[in-house]
Amino acid sequence: MLEEHSISSLALRGTRRVWVRRSVGDETRRCCIFLDGELYLERVKASEVIDGSCFPSITCVYLSYGDATERHIDFTCNLDFSDFLISELLPSVEDLAGPHLETFLCGLSLSGLAAAYTVLSKPGRFSGALCQSPSAWWRDEWLAENCGSMGESRLWISVGTEEVQENVAHGPSDLFQKVSQIESCRRLADALRNGGSRVAFNVFEGGHDPACWATELPSGLRWLLSQA
Repeated sequence: MLEEHSISSLALRGTRRVWVRRSVGDETRRCCIFLDGELYLERVKASEVIDGSCFPSITCVYLSYGDATERHIDFTCNLDFSDFLISELLPSVEDLAGPHLETFLCGLSLSGLAAAYTVLSKPGRFSGALCQSPSAWWRDEWLAENCGSMGESRLWISVGTEEVQENVAHGPSDLFQKVSQIESCRRLADALRNGGSRVAFNVFEGGHDPACWATELPSGLRWLLSQA
């Protein structure tokens, strides 16, 4: 059962809602933190997908993105947001659901970019990241260009065969995507491998679509959990 809580944040200057589903009888004490909590719960139906996929019991935490403007600020390789996850969210999760031996970040689209950036820029603080159709095109593929100077991790990078749009503006903060999602994700996966990270690159049939992310979610989580 999902429990709703609010977390006060100095880093984000406000509060964020989280929904927590506690693990039951999981000896390894694994936790998955889903950024874009509303999208994962309401559109991907992640809680139902995980419950129906015969996973070992894991704690699942779904973090609210706040509003559309905050989402664009927080998820674009923002060090303040990464600091919030480590210094404020993780202690709150431990208070709510107990300590965990492994904690993973999960994100989609912009939050997939944020998940990858955080596990790489804060090495050792998270065990890996699930990045579904991450916005690797951001700022002319900045993360792929700079990940070599960051730490190593294990990452599931996925993208759809139909994610081929180029020269697209994304509101409300006018983020501009010059290159396609599929090509930028492919280059990010290559750059991460070259930097020493363990990477699974999955190309699925479909587009930038919650139904596609729901279908591949069990495979991505199983791969992450099997890499320990």
